[in-house]
Amino acid sequence: MLTGKWTPMNAAVLKFNQLVQETAVHSGENDDDHMSRVYMLYDATVGGEFKHRSAWLFLKGKHKWTNPDSTLQRRSRLMGTDEEPEHFGDDELPRPPGLQRLAKSQRSGSNSTASSGSNPAAYQEFMAEQYELDRKAKMTVLERESEDRRRLIQSQRIAEDMRVLQIDTRGMDPVDAAIINAQKAKIRAAYPPPPN
Repeated sequence: MLTGKWTPMNAAVLKFNQLVQETAVHSGENDDDHMSRVYMLYDATVGGEFKHRSAWLFLKGKHKWTNPDSTLQRRSRLMGTDEEPEHFGDDELPRPPGLQRLAKSQRSGSNSTASSGSNPAAYQEFMAEQYELDRKAKMTVLERESEDRRRLIQSQRIAEDMRVLQIDTRGMDPVDAAIINAQKAKIRAAYPPPPN
């Protein structure tokens, strides 16, 4: 499932990155103008807008994208073999000393107890637990946000009430003064003075 999503995204990101590297920055042009030009060039070249900006921002500094030769060498190596290319493989950086590359059977997770193929019941139980944890976390966030909103509304109402209490009704039209004084009486009743 991931391969089906990654393959078109990878092609789009590679094409966009190639356009970024090949498009020269004009004199007096800032980064935003340059990127706008690259987006328009991508749209004209590919025939659709570039939708993977966040993926490109993440990948643009990675070794594979800054050194296209490593990717081309890997592809040419795989062309003559039956080996399947790894879509999420290494960036061809040297491995730190002491760390060995896992065999393909170990990387596939064939001995994992939570994989859907080896133990469907354990996988379903794991997913149910994960769903419940996610639901509880979301409920906690919603409750916290609701409480924060309630406090904000209450503090705004108190601030508005205090503003009304500060209105001077002397010299005001008697009808308006009566309305404001009635409002002040309601506010004072809502905030009884503390007992002595």
